[in-house]
Amino acid sequence: MFIMGIDPNCYGLQDPLGAARLVTDLKNDLAELGFDVRVAADLVEFNALKLQLRGERAHPYHDPEICGLPRDRAFWMSISDNSGRVVGIQAFRLDYVTTSLADWAPAYTIGLYMRRQEIMVPMHAMPPQNSISERIRGRLVYHGELWIDSEFRKLRLSHRFGRLGLLLCLLKWQPDAIWALAAESMALNGGMLRLGYTHLERGFFRWQWVSEGIDPIEWVAIAERSGLEQMVNEILTTPQQSLLA
Repeated sequence: MFIMGIDPNCYGLQDPLGAARLVTDLKNDLAELGFDVRVAADLVEFNALKLQLRGERAHPYHDPEICGLPRDRAFWMSISDNSGRVVGIQAFRLDYVTTSLADWAPAYTIGLYMRRQEIMVPMHAMPPQNSISERIRGRLVYHGELWIDSEFRKLRLSHRFGRLGLLLCLLKWQPDAIWALAAESMALNGGMLRLGYTHLERGFFRWQWVSEGIDPIEWVAIAERSGLEQMVNEILTTPQQSLLA
């Protein structure tokens, strides 16, 4: 029953045991394939690892010299093969947004890049009108830095690994939504949908001037809490193949 003035989402997950079971199933699935998953909170260590793996710093959202996040508002994950070699990474951060994602994200993102002395000039100050981001607010998790070594992409590790990260966020923070930015190739090949994102929009960020490595037109992927809980129920009530889709 909805009580006036009380957010029905504040009571937690509808099926926390199901979400925990699915996390265990995904972790065991990766272990059977010969991969070990690690979860950590030290962003300094994460930045050193990304520099070692990819020869570049983390984006400002997960750069501790720039964002200054406390340890309880961020975590990162790595996946390693049988030899101990790290073959994938991803990172998450929690923000509380009182206005909307559409209003908060552009100015905040530009500010982070400016702290690193990188210039980002928007073509438009806001996402296109009627974007879903206009109504997304509250406890929002940003998902970034997802990378899998090309040698292992044929195993669809990014889908298993990314979905595991989203579910850990669901259990850890019970966010109102999780959001990510995607290049057009990732947005159109179905990869974001397989991770668990149920909404995709082109042009969330439209840049006139961007830092190296960033697309001038960026897509936003959004998974609301209800969508994540639906995904948990759907996977648990359909054949095991759903985990591997």
